[in-house]
Amino acid sequence: MGLTGVLDVAIGLIFIYTLVSLFCSGLNEFIAHELGRRGTFLREGLINIVADRWIYLRMINHPLVSSLYRDLPGKPRTPSYIPAPIFVSALLDLIVLRAAQLDPDLVTEVSQSQTFDDVRAATLKCKERGYSVGDAILPLLDAAQGNLDVARKNIAGWYESGMERVSGWYKKYTRRHLLAMGLLVAVLFNVDTLTLVTELSKSAELRKSLAEAASQAVDTKRFNGVPMEPADADIKNAQDHLKSFAAAMTEYEKQGLPVGFSCLGLETASSDGRPFFSMIKDCWDQTRREASGYWFLKILGWILTGFAVSIGAPFWFDLLNKFVDFRGAGKKPEPVAKPA
Repeated sequence: MGLTGVLDVAIGLIFIYTLVSLFCSGLNEFIAHELGRRGTFLREGLINIVADRWIYLRMINHPLVSSLYRDLPGKPRTPSYIPAPIFVSALLDLIVLRAAQLDPDLVTEVSQSQTFDDVRAATLKCKERGYSVGDAILPLLDAAQGNLDVARKNIAGWYESGMERVSGWYKKYTRRHLLAMGLLVAVLFNVDTLTLVTELSKSAELRKSLAEAASQAVDTKRFNGVPMEPADADIKNAQDHLKSFAAAMTEYEKQGLPVGFSCLGLETASSDGRPFFSMIKDCWDQTRREASGYWFLKILGWILTGFAVSIGAPFWFDLLNKFVDFRGAGKKPEPVAKPA
């Protein structure tokens, strides 16, 4: 096996890592969507940014924000994200409203035509009464030098920096769950890194099949009609990744890729009259016998797959691009336009 063969083994393994990572990303996003995890992190971020309970509670029920809810405002189904312009408008409305309650002579009404002086006076009043949001907003207003539009941009920047921290929290949460999910998927689908490398090293036909599929995925940035990007908040994309992965594993297992448990295949199940749990036990026993003497290596292969998945699909797809390009079967150069 020459250099091309070694590259094909690497491409095949990285391609499988990419597919498994996309599957786990889709599964994780589906679970997070059902549990409202992104909304939970948003609420924690808002509490961190707007520490004043009076303003926070009215923020999540503000008409501008409530329109983003799928369910009733303030209920567990919090939106995944609040755009910065909406946050700024809602926050300034609430600051002016609270200042009017604290000092009726200061501001007579809340309207969309607030002037810079109105907003600054209201913010100063909130600060004097111990509202921490006033300490955060007042320097941003002063930096705007009387221009309300600039002040809004300053506050939007402050909010987005806070949301970046929330995004960091969510990524850490996701990475921990991807590791656990990667280990689970590696075992359930029998995606053993060491066995994959061994089989790819032996089978030129399998290497070629995976390399061609990887090259096509790199060129089109799609696989089985599904974008080769993590699902993120697009739940439809997440479901598509799940279906794409299942179809890919079934197809490549037929081609000889050592993944899945063929003793639990649909054909076996349909021709076998035993109870399902009895089939699982027998299949597991068969797998153990096949791995007899190499059980430690089988577990190690699953663990390696789990850790690979925890790195994330973007890393593996980027690496796949580089390997495919290096092999010379990647993206074609853009055609040179003919002179008119």
